[in-house]
Amino acid sequence: MSTITNHKSPSVISRYREVLGILVKYGFEDIAASPSLGRFIPKIKSWLPVREGRSALSFNTYERIRMVCEELGTTFIKFAQIASNRPDILPEGLITELENFQDNVPQVPKEEILRVLEKEMPKPLKFLFQKIDYDPIASASMAQVHRATLIGGWDVVLKIQRPGIEETIEQDIAILHKLARVLENNFPSLASYQPVELVKMFERSIRKELNFSIEASNMLRFQKQFEGHPDIYVPTAYPEFSTDKVLCMEYIDGVKITDLEALGKIGMTGKELALKGISLYFEQVFDHGFFHADPHPGNIFVMPDKKVCFIDYGMMGQVIESDKRLLASMLLAVHERDVEGLKRALMRFSWNEARINEKELEYDIIEFFSNYSDISIDQIDGTEVLAALNSLFFDYKIKVPANMLLLLKALVIIEGVGLMLDPKYDIIENIAPFVKRLLEKKYSPKQLSKNMVKAMGDFTKFATNLPEELDILLHKIRKGKLHIEFEHKGLENLIGELEQVSKRISLTIVLASVILGSSLIVIADVPPKVYGIPMLSYIGFILAGFLGLIWIRSVLKRDEY
Repeated sequence: MSTITNHKSPSVISRYREVLGILVKYGFEDIAASPSLGRFIPKIKSWLPVREGRSALSFNTYERIRMVCEELGTTFIKFAQIASNRPDILPEGLITELENFQDNVPQVPKEEILRVLEKEMPKPLKFLFQKIDYDPIASASMAQVHRATLIGGWDVVLKIQRPGIEETIEQDIAILHKLARVLENNFPSLASYQPVELVKMFERSIRKELNFSIEASNMLRFQKQFEGHPDIYVPTAYPEFSTDKVLCMEYIDGVKITDLEALGKIGMTGKELALKGISLYFEQVFDHGFFHADPHPGNIFVMPDKKVCFIDYGMMGQVIESDKRLLASMLLAVHERDVEGLKRALMRFSWNEARINEKELEYDIIEFFSNYSDISIDQIDGTEVLAALNSLFFDYKIKVPANMLLLLKALVIIEGVGLMLDPKYDIIENIAPFVKRLLEKKYSPKQLSKNMVKAMGDFTKFATNLPEELDILLHKIRKGKLHIEFEHKGLENLIGELEQVSKRISLTIVLASVILGSSLIVIADVPPKVYGIPMLSYIGFILAGFLGLIWIRSVLKRDEY
C-alpha cells in the first residue's frame, strides 16, 4: 500500500486546511496556530458552531475532541476508536468519549459498487453470481455489505470496500503524523499521551483492516481452531471470490442474541446463552489464544441448532502463553482479593522499564479491594473492576501490550452482553474456572516434566557448545583481537576529580624536583653566584616559591590551574 509523500499537492493542502479549520472551529486554535501548521491556513477565523443547541466551547475538552473526529470523518473516527483501546495512555474520561461515535455515512451508489466488483472479481460477474442485491444490508465508514447468490445457489454476503477510502486514509495518516509531532514537541502537557505512538499503532491497525484478505484468513484460522466443536459455528469464507477490497462469506441466517423472543422459539433462554456464549469466548482466549476482539451483540448470532456464531473477523486479537498466564494470575488475584498477587501481576504486565513506586501501588490496590470488601462476589460489577484496573495502568504508566488491552476491552464488552442476556451474570465468577485450569496446567506434572526436558535440552546445548565457544575466545585472546567495550554512566564527576588530582601530583613532583635540584647546585657551589648563592639555585628557589604558591592556591580554591 502506497504512502502519501507529497504533502504539498493541492488535495493534501486542501485537507490540511479542512482539518485545521475544524480544530479552530472547536476551540483548538493553539494547535492550529502552531508554526509548522499555520502556513496551511493563512488566516485563522475563530467561528464556533452550535451543537445540540449549545456553543461548542460549552462542551468539555474530551467532548470537543470527539466532535472534531466525528466531523473529520472515517480516518479520524477509526483513529479515535483504536486509541480508545489504550487506557494505559489516555485518561478514562477521554476513553469514554472516544467510544461514543455517531458514524453516519451515505450509501454508495450501485454504479460505484458494480465498478469495484467488476475490477476485483477474477471473471465477469455473470459467471460468478446468480444475483447481487445492490441495496446494502449494512453500511459503515469503510465498507458496505450486500447479499448475493453464487452460481450453484449458495447464499453469501459481499463486504465491499468504499471506493476511494484507501486514498483518503493514506492522506489522513500523513496529516495525523504531522499533528502528533506538533502535539508532542510543542505541548508538554499532552506529550504524556504519546500521540506519535498512538498514530503508529493506528497506522498498523488500519492497514490490516483495509486488507480484507487478512479477514478471510482470520476466518479460515478460526474455523480450523473450532473444527468439530459442538457449540460453535464459523461461517464459510470463499477465498476464490475474495480480494484485498472484497470479502465473500457465507450468509448467516441466525437469531440475533438481542432477540430474546426468537431465542425462546428455538428453545434457548438468555441465561443459557450467556453461559454458553461467554464460555466459548473464554475458550477462544485461554485455550487457543486467538480471539474475536469485537464481540458486541451485532456480531453474535445463534443458529437454529443452538450453535453460537461469531461474524466480522476484521478485528482479532492474539495472546501468547506467558501473557495468558499473566492475565490469569491478575484475574485470579482480583477474584481472591490478593493484594500482593495483584501487585506482582500489574508490575509484570509492563513492558517498559519505568520505575513504579511499589508502596504507593500497594496502597492503591488495598483501596481498590476495599471498595468491594462489603460486597459479595456475585454482586461485583466486572466492568467497574476492569475500569479500575485500567485506571491503575494509566496512573502508574504501566505500558501493557496492545493485544492485552484489546482483550481487557473485549472482556468489558462480553460482560455487557452477558448482563443483557442474564442480569445476574457474573464474569468474575465465571472466568475463575478457566483461570484456575490455566494455572493448574502450568504446574501440572506433564507440564513440569516438559519444562524439565526443555531445560535439560538447553543445558545440553550449552554444554556442547561451550568448548567451541571457549576455543574461539582463547584464539581471539592469543591473536590480540579480543575487544571489550566499556560504557560509563554517571562517572563524569569522578573523572573530573581524577584529572584534578593528577594535575596536583604532577605539580608536586615538578616542585620537589626544582627544590632538590637547586639544593644540589648549592652543595656543589657552582659559579656564577648571587649573594654567595649559585645563580642557578637562586633562580630555582624563586621558581619553586612561585610553583608552591600556585599549589597552595589550587588546594585552597580547588583551582583547575
